[in-house]
Amino acid sequence: MNRLALAGTVGLLSGLLACATVPYTQRSQLLLVPESQEVSLGTQLFREVLREANLSDDPRALEVVRRVGSRIAAVSERPDYEWEFAVIDDPGTANAFALPGGKVAVYTGLFPVARDEAGLAAVIGHEVAHVLARHAGERLSQDLLLQIGATGLAVALGDMSPASRNALMQAFGLGVQFGVVLPFSRSQESEADHIGLILMAKAGYDPEAALGLWERMEETSKAAPPEFLSTHPSYGTRREQIRRWLPEAGRYYASAPKADVAPLPQPEGWERGREHAALETRARWIDGHVRGPQGKAVRRALARMLGESPEAIESKLEARGVSWGRYTVAAALARARGVSTDAVLDAFAREGSWSAAAAGDEESVAAALRWLDEATRRLRALSARVPTRRTTEFARPISPSP
Repeated sequence: MNRLALAGTVGLLSGLLACATVPYTQRSQLLLVPESQEVSLGTQLFREVLREANLSDDPRALEVVRRVGSRIAAVSERPDYEWEFAVIDDPGTANAFALPGGKVAVYTGLFPVARDEAGLAAVIGHEVAHVLARHAGERLSQDLLLQIGATGLAVALGDMSPASRNALMQAFGLGVQFGVVLPFSRSQESEADHIGLILMAKAGYDPEAALGLWERMEETSKAAPPEFLSTHPSYGTRREQIRRWLPEAGRYYASAPKADVAPLPQPEGWERGREHAALETRARWIDGHVRGPQGKAVRRALARMLGESPEAIESKLEARGVSWGRYTVAAALARARGVSTDAVLDAFAREGSWSAAAAGDEESVAAALRWLDEATRRLRALSARVPTRRTTEFARPISPSP
């Protein structure tokens, strides 16, 4: 692209800037992507995520998420969106996400942290706010402009030596990452907190419940990166901002019909610890795929990852009375701890808890989860028959994580 063409492209895109404003905050937005395209992409991605996820079949969890979600969607003033609310069975993940067009999913690991329907409303309000503010469209638009900026810089540096040119291009990349992308993401998260507070208040949930939610999130979270390297505001920043916005949200709450607030159902196994819940979820996922239509191929690939034969594992499963999923989790923990799989299975049989089987070693649990997540990534690709995956990838064992 020559300089003249680059200038023309930038000029054309500049004419499209600030074509919309965010509801409630009235911030001007950069939106180069049609909303219809956002919604189409969001719907497609939502279907893909749910196809691979371990969806909850607990009617209590589904009912409460849909009830709270529907109340918030009703005050969003976007009846044109086809709102959907799903529950993903993963007690080790305290999270939720939203995609354009009104597609929202909540992980069961969020329930103990949210505690009640008001805490859940704070989370769903935040996610719905991302959708209303079209934050995904902003990020897509930003990416388009950053690509043009990188191209323009490459053209401008065309006469420099390759070494100098590469050094400056790398500096530009770092400047974009830490000076534009991450701060912009933090501003979106803060804006979603602000709008979400208003939405939960309009839906009849006390907005002060959001403060308690973020306090509990901080208590249960692992070490977080410094705020300037994070895509989210720190918990302290978040609470300070929410306190500033509470008077505004309180005015909406004062005139809203009040919602009933009941405790949330808790995912199975949570009382035995977050580590147990996370590992048991991986075991259930593996068991579901072992029993699936490609079960034989999955068992063969999993055995090779473990460095054993399918027949040897089947014999151990029969002798132990355990499933493929639990055997795999035990093997991952054993590798991380440097003990035998039998020793881990013995501890699990005595205590009924992976937390106990790990002997309180958080680093070993983290290493086991990394190994299991790599294994499930490969098994997903195998189950989906992804053509770009080589069969040799599934045949080689996975080395223990450091």
